This record gives sequence, structure tokens and C-alpha cells, in this order.
Amino acid sequence: MFRRGSSAVCISYAELAEMRTSMGNVICFDFMSIKSNQVWGVAMARGHFILITMLFGWLFMSTASAAEFEGENQINDDLSLLFEEDELFISATQSARTLGKAPAIATVITDHQLENMGARNIFDALVTVPGFGYSYLNTISTESDIEVRGIKSRMDKVLMMIDGHRINNPFHGSFNHLFDEFPVEQIKRIEVIRGPGSALYGANAFVGVINIIMKKPGDFKGVKLKAGGGSNSRRHGNMLLGQGDADGGVVASYDRLDTDGSRQFVAADAIGGSGYTNFWRSTDTAHLIASMDKFSFSALYLDKRRGTPLSITNMIDTRTRTNNRQAYGSAQYRDRLGSVDVEARVGVDQFEWDTEWQINLPGFTTGHPLLKNRTYSGELRLQFEPLQGHHLTMGVSQEFQRQFDVRHIVNGVDVSNVFNHNKPAKRQLSAVYLQDEWEIRGDLILTAGLRFDHYSDFGNTTNPRLALVWSANDSLDIKLLYATAFRAPSFIEMYEINNPASVGNPNLRPEKMQTFEAGLVWKLTHNYQLSANLFHNRFTERIVPTTPLTINSGGATIWGGEVELKADWQEYLYGYLNYSYQKSKDNQTQLTLPNVPQHRIRVGANAGLFDDYLNFNAALRWDGKRSRAAGDTRAASPATTVVDLAVSTEKLMKGLTLSFKVHNLFNAKNYDPSPVSVANGYPRPGRTLLAEAEYKF
Repeated sequence: MFRRGSSAVCISYAELAEMRTSMGNVICFDFMSIKSNQVWGVAMARGHFILITMLFGWLFMSTASAAEFEGENQINDDLSLLFEEDELFISATQSARTLGKAPAIATVITDHQLENMGARNIFDALVTVPGFGYSYLNTISTESDIEVRGIKSRMDKVLMMIDGHRINNPFHGSFNHLFDEFPVEQIKRIEVIRGPGSALYGANAFVGVINIIMKKPGDFKGVKLKAGGGSNSRRHGNMLLGQGDADGGVVASYDRLDTDGSRQFVAADAIGGSGYTNFWRSTDTAHLIASMDKFSFSALYLDKRRGTPLSITNMIDTRTRTNNRQAYGSAQYRDRLGSVDVEARVGVDQFEWDTEWQINLPGFTTGHPLLKNRTYSGELRLQFEPLQGHHLTMGVSQEFQRQFDVRHIVNGVDVSNVFNHNKPAKRQLSAVYLQDEWEIRGDLILTAGLRFDHYSDFGNTTNPRLALVWSANDSLDIKLLYATAFRAPSFIEMYEINNPASVGNPNLRPEKMQTFEAGLVWKLTHNYQLSANLFHNRFTERIVPTTPLTINSGGATIWGGEVELKADWQEYLYGYLNYSYQKSKDNQTQLTLPNVPQHRIRVGANAGLFDDYLNFNAALRWDGKRSRAAGDTRAASPATTVVDLAVSTEKLMKGLTLSFKVHNLFNAKNYDPSPVSVANGYPRPGRTLLAEAEYKF
């Protein structure tokens, strides 16, 4: 129980039956007088969960006290608060809706929240979203594999966009291996849709859509410099420049990250050897947005070099290195012609893959595959109201994808003509889509959409959506949603050759998803908001690597639910708690889909201390046990727990912000699922420290 009216917190073990300990019946701490050695003594003991419970209890009690003190004071409109920011959500329909009225199950993460949590990259933010997680995947790209609602895949089933520009590349179909550490300094907000989005966005919007909204002219003005370092020889620097206003100007950023990576001990690799992971990284990221009147231009360049925790054959690795690059340029025109809003966009993307693998023992065979992808794209979108109560969105898009400069070097010898790893390829796709947001009456909106895609290599696919949103009253919105989605087979799945583990098949069909959802958003009070939803997914035409070919085989059924409570009082005083459950079943084997937890819990709280002189942010992430793949007789992969703390101040000197973050505070030994050849799993990073200084002028 928590004792109100003082700074003391008491926890009864009678109320927490699962916490077995030889200590007394009740533990009480006073946070105003507790000594640091006492905190660490408790934390390092078996009952470190006690400290976590007390921490969040104290923070939420602080919010309750603040609410009593503030009474009914009006919150300033210009604060980037959890509830106020909902008004700007656009990704669900391409028109502004509140989260409650958006025809999707969605989440918004603001720049204010990114700063307070001390987010190092976008994945630090995405794992706070209900149903989201990620794990290490030891494949050709040594990537972080994103998980959404019980589904994971080395080829992405999540679409990522930057200001509406697609990031997923044709080779993998993914974004993870390059954008998992994408910097957050120029991000204004991250909009996340949990569920299908192909009716509006096409391929890869299978189980989720992530749209990163960058700061544009008018959002930032001046110069901001950041520098910092921390554990594992981490060095990080960022520069953000902004000039002009919403009518015209420029915002540009450059980010550099270097780290030796967390050296985690591996007791036994695929051949019984032991040693340390070698996951070093070095990344350069540059982004530019320039605008003038109705025209705008954006560009991105990302160059990422890194090692790998283990080799592609799951052995201790000192040789493998990847050097992947991605860049794009995109020009947009927006105008209102009469009663019609017009948006036209053209762009070009370049992806370059350059990886040198240690295939066997150090000093033996190395493989060095290389290739390039280039995509030309164009889109025209119109929005208008043909009849009262109807908001129509219609558009056409065209893409041309090309894979070229495909080469393979083995032990320094170019064997591209006799033993290449992939082949040149071309793909052309055309799409047309239509969406109607029909306001049947003031409290009832029906959204109906349909998109038709034609691909030159596998044919046609049509994907509809229906969404009914009922505003039962000023505080409660109820949603019923239906949609289908598809994932186009990637070039590696279609054209990979001379790889016994994954042989391409040019006759693959797209994966398909059918989803039913029901949800609600309930503003319990001015300070509390409850969101809950249920979903049922039917996954068919799964793309599965087999011998001798990658094929479409079988499907899966996934159902579950998510619930989240948010509390928000002031700019620096808010918290959240969410729980996700999913149950999956392979329709052929009737087994649970492997390597994804059924249960996830996320808890976070932010509080300004000492009259907001210090900002304190704490977050807990717990993922339950994960079942093994068929034929793997090991016990389920253990549950994982990570606690992060971030402290910052911006009141020492005008323009100066100092921050300190501890990731994995308790140095928990967490492992991601691995093949049987790596008995304990892939080790996750232990405790890491990060200190940074930022100055704006």
C-alpha cells in the first residue's frame, strides 16, 4: 500500500504475493531522507523490483498532489502535452483528427516527450508504444527486428515514412538495419498506427505504420549544438540549424554517432567457442528541409558502418562489417485550387548494401556481397468535399525500382560472373486510391477507403478499409475497424541465389492480412485518459524460406488486446501505464508463433523536481517469456526487464541543457531468442551511461 500525506512509501508483501523474500512483512522508505547506499542495497538485492514499485508509486503520488494543488487551472495551449498534441494526428487519413476520432488505433510521441525520456534514437521511443518491441536478429543485415502484435519478420511488415516519404528499401523490404538508431533531435513528433494501412499507403503497411514528422521552417529557429559520451566509448554529436518561418526557410541537421558497442560475453557459440560480441557502430546522418511558399524540398543521407554481435554462422566474430547507405531527395508542391487541396510529390531514393562477412573461423572464408537499389517515385493527391459531410481523398502514385551493381567478392576475389549472391532486377508499380470520410451526423463518422496496386512482377492487389467512429459523448469515442493489407515480396526473397539457407523465388505472391479491431478512447477526467482495444488478425500467404525455394506457405491467426492509462497535469508532470496481450497460432502446425512474448508491460513517469529545476524521467519495460521455434526443445526464452532513468536540467544557464541517462539501470542479463547453436540466446546490452550537453543560441 502507499501511504498518502508524506513522502514515505510502504509496500506490503501480503499485497505482492509473488515477491518472495526473507525480509520483514512491510518495508517503508522516505524518499526525502533515504541514503544512496540504501537505494543501491535494495536494488541489488533480490527485491530490486521493490525499488521500481516505490519509484513509480512516488511519482504518481507526486502527480496526485500536484493535481490537488493546481485545481482546475487551465493548461497553456502551447505546451506539448500528451492530450493536447492529439489534435495534430494526420497519418490515419491524411487529414487532421484527434486520436479519439482518428479511424485507427494510434499513438503520438512528441519532441517534448523524446527530450524528457532521453531517447537516444527512435527505437527508444517506439518500445513505449503498446504492442511494440524489438529484438536482435542475426541475419545478413545484423538488424534489430521490430515486433508488433505478435508478428516479427526479418522482412518488415511495418511501413516507415519520414514526412510521408517511404523509407523501406526494395532489397530487404525493411528499414530496421539502417534506421534503428535514427537520431531524434530534428523530430517534431512520431505518429504510430497499430494495424494495417495498405488502403492508403500500399505495401509494407501490414501490421503498423510509423510516420516521423520532422521539424520544418517555423518549428525551429536558431542553432542548437549537442555533444556527449558514455559507456562503451560512445561519442555523439548533433547540430541543428533553423532559419525562416512557415512561409519559407530552412531546417537542417547533422548527427554523428560512434560507439564500440556493449561487449557481452557469449559462453558458447555455434562451435562451442566463447568470447565477446563485437557490435561497434559508426553512423553519419544528415537531413534538410527547405520551403518557399507552396514548394518544399527535403533530403536525407544516412551512412552506417557496424560490426555484428556474432557472425552470420553464429560464431564469435572479429571480421564482419557492414557499410550500408541510404539517401533520398523529395520535392513537394501544395496548393488550394478553388475548393480542392492539391499535393504533388516526386522523389528519388538510393540504397547501397556493402557487407563483408566472416563465414567460418577467423582467417578462413569471407563473403563480400554488394548491390544498389534506386527508386523513382511520384504521387498526386487531391482532397475536397463534393457533398456536405463528405471529405474525399483520392490519389495516384507511380514507382520504378531498379537493382543494379550486384557483385560478390570471396576472399578478395570477384566471383560475380560465376557465383553471385543476387541478380539485377526491375519492378514497376502503379496505384490508385480513394477514401471518403462521411460525417453521418455530428457524433458518427464512417471512413471507407480502397486502394488498387499493380506490380509488374507479381500482379495486382486490392485492399479496402472501413472504420466507424462514434463519439458517445464529449469524453468517449468508440471505434469499429476493418481493413486488409499486403506485403510485397522483397528482391532478396525473389532473386537470392547460391545461398542454401535462402533461395529466391520469382513467383512469390504478396503476404496478406485481414484485421478486425474494436477500440475506445475515454477521457476519464481532464488529467486522465484510458485507451483500450481488441484485435483479430488473419495472416495468409506467408513467405517462408525453405529448401530448395522460398515459398508462400500457410498462415497464422493472431488476436489480442491493448490497454493504456495516461495521466497528464503539467508540462513536466505526466505518466503512462500500458499492457499488451497477444495470442498467435500457426494455422498448419497449430503451434504458437515463436520468439514473440504474449505479454508486455510498459510504465513511465516524468516529474519536474525542485520547482522544475531538474526533470526526472523513469521507464520500465517488461516482456514476457517467448516460445521457441518448432523442434527447439529448450525452455521458453526468459522474460526480460529493463529500467531506464533520465535526469536533465535547463536552468543552470540560458540556452544550456545538461542531461544524464542510465539505460538498464539494474544491469539485467537479458537475452534475445537465438537458434539452438547459441544456447543462451543473443545477449542484450547491460547497464550503459550517457551524459550530454546541449546549447541553443
